[in-house]
Amino acid sequence: MRTLRLVVSLWVLLPAAAWAAGPTLTFGVFASRPEAILVERYEPLAEYLSEAIGNPVELQLLNQSEMDRALASNRLDFIATNPSHFLVIRSERSLTGVLATMVRTWQGTSTTSLGGVIITSAGRTDINGLQDLRGKSIAAPGEHFLGGYQAQVLELMEAGLDVRRSNRIKLVGSHDRVIRAVLTGDADVGFVRSGLLEQLNLSQPGLMDQFRVVNEQGLTGFPFRVSTRLYPEWPLVALPHVDSRVIRRAASALFALEADTPVARASGIAGFSPPADYQSVEYLARKLRIAPYNKVPEVTWIDALHQYRIWVFTVLVLVMLLVTSTLWLAKRTRQLSVAQGRLRRLIMSWPQPMMIIQGGVFVDTNRSAVDLFGYASGKSLMGKDIAAFSPELQPDGQLSRQKMTALIDRVSGGEVNHGEWVFRRADGASVWVDMTIAPAYDSSESIPFLLCSLYDITGRKQAEQKQRLAASVFDYAREAIFITDRHGTVVDVNDAYVSITRSPRSCIIGRQPPLPVDEGSSVFQSARSQGFWHGEFTATRGDGEPMALAVTISSVRDDNGDITHFVGIFSDVTRLKEQEQKLLTLAHYDALTGLPNRVLFADRLQQAMAQARRQEYKIAVVYIDLDEFKPVNDAFGHEAGDTLLVQVANRMRLALREEDTLARLGGDEFSAVVVNVPDEDDLEGLLSRLLRSVSAPVWVSNYAVEVSASIGYTLFPQLTDLDGDQLLRQADQAMYRAKQQGKNRYCRFFLDSA
Repeated sequence: MRTLRLVVSLWVLLPAAAWAAGPTLTFGVFASRPEAILVERYEPLAEYLSEAIGNPVELQLLNQSEMDRALASNRLDFIATNPSHFLVIRSERSLTGVLATMVRTWQGTSTTSLGGVIITSAGRTDINGLQDLRGKSIAAPGEHFLGGYQAQVLELMEAGLDVRRSNRIKLVGSHDRVIRAVLTGDADVGFVRSGLLEQLNLSQPGLMDQFRVVNEQGLTGFPFRVSTRLYPEWPLVALPHVDSRVIRRAASALFALEADTPVARASGIAGFSPPADYQSVEYLARKLRIAPYNKVPEVTWIDALHQYRIWVFTVLVLVMLLVTSTLWLAKRTRQLSVAQGRLRRLIMSWPQPMMIIQGGVFVDTNRSAVDLFGYASGKSLMGKDIAAFSPELQPDGQLSRQKMTALIDRVSGGEVNHGEWVFRRADGASVWVDMTIAPAYDSSESIPFLLCSLYDITGRKQAEQKQRLAASVFDYAREAIFITDRHGTVVDVNDAYVSITRSPRSCIIGRQPPLPVDEGSSVFQSARSQGFWHGEFTATRGDGEPMALAVTISSVRDDNGDITHFVGIFSDVTRLKEQEQKLLTLAHYDALTGLPNRVLFADRLQQAMAQARRQEYKIAVVYIDLDEFKPVNDAFGHEAGDTLLVQVANRMRLALREEDTLARLGGDEFSAVVVNVPDEDDLEGLLSRLLRSVSAPVWVSNYAVEVSASIGYTLFPQLTDLDGDQLLRQADQAMYRAKQQGKNRYCRFFLDSA
C-alpha cells in the first residue's frame, strides 16, 4: 500500500514540475458558510491541487447566482457545490462529469453521505415530532441548500406536512445564521446540514447542549446526528474546457489525499472517493418540483384548442366581457398606477432608508433600509411591524410596541409624526434614528399607506454620550485637569485643580498652569512638537506651601492639524515623594545613629576607591569595635546602650574630616573611609583622635561610663587589585589584632599577619 501511494505521489508531482509555469486554474466553491471559515477550509486544498497539478489554483467563494454567472462566462475550471446545485448546472450546460465525491469524517468514522438536521432550542417542550412543526417559524439558509432546506422539506412532505404552504420560512443566507436565529428565538425551528453541529461544537464547547434534534434517525455507520434520509456528499466537478491531462492529475491528487494529511485535516474532510450515484438527489428535485425539474411541459395552442375548445371559447367570451366592463376604469386606474409607480421608484432609489407601512406592518422597503437593519434582503422585513425590530423599552421608558401602536394610530388619522427611535439590528447592535412617519394615501383607500423615513443618528448620539462622559470625567476626576488656549493660558479647570493648588478660580483663569521653573514655556513647545509633555517638579500652592506635581500636557488639534488647545492633567505627589525619601533614608542610613548603613558604606567605599585610582592618592579603610560595650548594655539596659552608641557615634563623626565617611555596620561595630591620606603619620594622628573621642566618659542613666575602641585599618591601593569587601575584611582582621594586643589601640593590616 505504501509503495502504491509513493507511485501515485511521484506520478502526480513529476508532471507538476513540467507544468509549473502553466495558466492559473480557478476553483469555485459554493459559499454555504461565512467566508473566513471557507477560506480556512479550502485554501489548503487549493494549494495542494496547485502543487499536484503543476498550475496555480486560485480559490473563489461564490453564492449560487455568482457561480452561475461565472460558469456562463467560462471563468471557472473546477467547482465544488452541493448536489442540488450540481443537477441545475448539469441541466444547463455540459460538464466533464464528477471527478470525485467528498468524504467527511467524525471521530474516526468516514462517510460520503449528508443529510438534513431539524433543530430546535433545548428548552422547547412543545416540539417533539415532525407534526409539531405545523405553524412554527422555520429558519433555513436558502431554498437551494440540499442539507439545509430540501432534505427537510421532502421528509416533512412525505410525513403529510408541506411546510412551504403551512409555515413561515425565513431564508437567512447561511447555516451559521440559522444557528443564531434559533438561539435568539427569532425562529422556532432551524434547518441545517448534517455535521455542522459537531463542527461548531469543537470551537464552541457546549453548543450542542443548547439544541435538540427533531426526528433523529440514529443511522448505523453514519457519524453525525441527522433527521432525514441520506444523500451523496458534495461533488467536485471539472469543466469541459479544462485540459484532459490536468483533469487526470487533479483526479489522481484527490484520490491520493488521505484523512491524516494536514490538507485533509484543515479542509475538514477525509479525502475523496469515486463519484457517487446522485439519482437520490434527482428523485428529491422531481418530488419537490425544484430546479431543474420545475418546468411545466410546453403545451401548444393547437393542443389546447383541440382538447379544451369549449372551455377556451367560454374563457374568451368571459375575457371579452371582463375587458369591456373594465374599460371605463382604465383611465383612472392608469393614473393611479403611474402615481404609485413613480412613488415606489422614488422610494426605492432614495439614498435615505425609507419603508412603506400598511396595516401596521412593512409592505415595501428600499435597499438603504435593509442595510440599516443589517439583513441580507428585504424579505426579512416584510410582514413585520416596527416593534419587531426594536428593544422592549425605548430610552424614555415606554414599551416599544405600545408606543408604536399609539403613534401609528395618530399618523393613520392624518398626523405627521417626527421623533427619535432606537432599533435593534440583525447582529444585536442598537441604532438610533431620526424617524418621520407620514400618511401617503387619500380618503378613498380603506387600508391607509404610511411612509416611514429614517435617518441614522447613531454617530451623533455616541458623540453626545462621549461629550457627557468627558464632562463628567472633567468634573468628578480627583486629578487636576486644565485646558489652555494655544498660547498656554488657562481657560478652564476642574474642582480638583482648585483644591490641589489652593487658589481661587478667579486667580487661575487667564494665567499659566504650574510649570517647572527651569523649563517654563519650553514645556508647551515640547507638547507642540511631540504631541505631549510629561514631568515631575515642585511648585508652590496658593497659601505658600510647597508641593510636588506629576504633570502631563497634551496638544489638541483641529481637522486641519492645527493646535487649538492644550489639555493638562496633574496629581499631587507630595506625600509620595516624602514617603520615597523616608524609604530611601531607611534603606541607606542607620535608624539609631543616623550614620550610613552597610549598603551606603559599600557604595561610598566603591566611589572612594574609583576616585583614588583616578587621582592617584591613598585611602584608608578603618574597622572600629567598641570594647566593654556588652557589660554596659547588660548593666544599664538596651536603652542606655543605645544612648551610649549615639554619643560615641557623634564624637567619632566630629573626629573625622568632612570628606570622610563613618558608618555603623551593626551592634557596636563601625567602619570609616578616610580619603586622601598623604602619609601614614597623619592617618595615625586621626586614629588617635578617634580613640580619645571614644574613651571619653559618657553619662548613661546618671552614671559616667567609659568604653574604649579597638581599631584596625588597611590602605588602598595595594600591589594586588582588591574589591571593597576584601579591604573591609583586612581592616577587620587588623582590628582583631588590636584586641589581642590589649584593646584601646589601632593596628594596620599586613599580609604576613593575615
